[in-house]
Amino acid sequence: MKVFRWIVLIGILLAMVVACAPAPTPTPTPQPVVTLRYSNWHLAEAHWERTIKAAIPLFEKENPNIKVSLEVVSYAEKEAKYATEIQAGAGPDLIHLAGYSIRHFVESGYLYDITPFVNKEAPNFLDQWYPHLVDLFKYQGKLYGLPSDYMAMILVYNKKLFQEVGLDPNKPPKTWDEFLTYAKKLTRDRKGSGKIDAWGFGTVGAIDPGWELRFSPVLLSHGASYLTPDNKCSALNTPEAKEAFKFWVGLVTDAKVVPPGVTTQGAGAVRTQFANELIAMKIGSGWTAPIVPTINKEFNVAENLGAAPMPVKAGKTLSKTTTAWYSGWMITKNTKYPEQAWKLLKWLTSKESDQRWFDGARVLSARRDVSGDPDKGIKPYQAIVDDKFAQVISAELKNAQINPQLKEWPQIADTVNKEVQNAFTGNKTPDQALKDAHDQINIILAPYRRAGETCPAY
Repeated sequence: MKVFRWIVLIGILLAMVVACAPAPTPTPTPQPVVTLRYSNWHLAEAHWERTIKAAIPLFEKENPNIKVSLEVVSYAEKEAKYATEIQAGAGPDLIHLAGYSIRHFVESGYLYDITPFVNKEAPNFLDQWYPHLVDLFKYQGKLYGLPSDYMAMILVYNKKLFQEVGLDPNKPPKTWDEFLTYAKKLTRDRKGSGKIDAWGFGTVGAIDPGWELRFSPVLLSHGASYLTPDNKCSALNTPEAKEAFKFWVGLVTDAKVVPPGVTTQGAGAVRTQFANELIAMKIGSGWTAPIVPTINKEFNVAENLGAAPMPVKAGKTLSKTTTAWYSGWMITKNTKYPEQAWKLLKWLTSKESDQRWFDGARVLSARRDVSGDPDKGIKPYQAIVDDKFAQVISAELKNAQINPQLKEWPQIADTVNKEVQNAFTGNKTPDQALKDAHDQINIILAPYRRAGETCPAY
């Protein structure tokens, strides 16, 4: 009996020891690895591709449970491709869009509402960007993306070609009259072949989203606009618009300072013309300096690439003389991984990332703490200060206008683009082509006008 009692007592003591012992540490459950589809037209550009492919592994290292699949898309086809995929219930997790089509995607319901994510950040989280750019991504009280690039369009020219014809490379044209004089002088038989083989100016003439970026500075620097201030009617019936349109068309049809085949030329083709010294001037921005030497390694960017503000109409005092290139990152509405996509979106638009994008691709940022904001006492990234080409672009932002913020903007821009082609080819006179663009835009904008409201005739 005593032995039995001892056995029972020992059993009780052992049970007490076991009960008081700390519970074993559970083995952590491995977090699933998700793959985000990242689509960007920049992956088709050598300098951008290198920069992106070097950067994404840094994000993956910081976020070991997220992998990023890079998807190439062409600049001209991205909107149609994304819209088709999203409407079918698919699409990339993250997309990069230029200002040309941001409002269309925001208002068409193609994007994921990131407002809840932003609300969990610090109260001043959005203050890091220029406020007017953040507003471009807002719709009905919600936020659908974050700004990325922000640059003014400027005049780019080849200093060596200027010198060859006796033009001072440090005195680019300041007015459109001077520009035309320069362009005519630069259009010549450079190789002595007996025919014109070098032209003063090259530009996008194809039906292409990049066309509007090149024509808008000409329109604005003549004191004209596409639309009336209320965005309800076309403003292409003004004397300033007519003069700008006639001047633009005349560069091809009358002065003949643009290479043949302009209606087939996209932005890439014009950069190739510039890199190979077939044209002396073009309209560009931050991407020009890094792309040109990838096309022609012999092009000495440091010595021969010039940058200047857009010329203006002589005698005009204007507040806006050029247009702004801007872009943004967005999460598409069909993403299965919104939290992971938000991490990538926030990382892509961070201060460190935007400084990296400038170092690798010379693109100025929509962040005030990178590109600077003199009015707020915010200094720019030192690398921007040290880059003479970037400084021209940055300085011209004060003169740059954002394109009209309407979901119909791509349709409006394409309408004018097509009528410019009709004038270039002689299918219509410049006046008839502009009138047809004016009338068609007023039809497009009809839903914005109240019953009985009319637009001025051409």
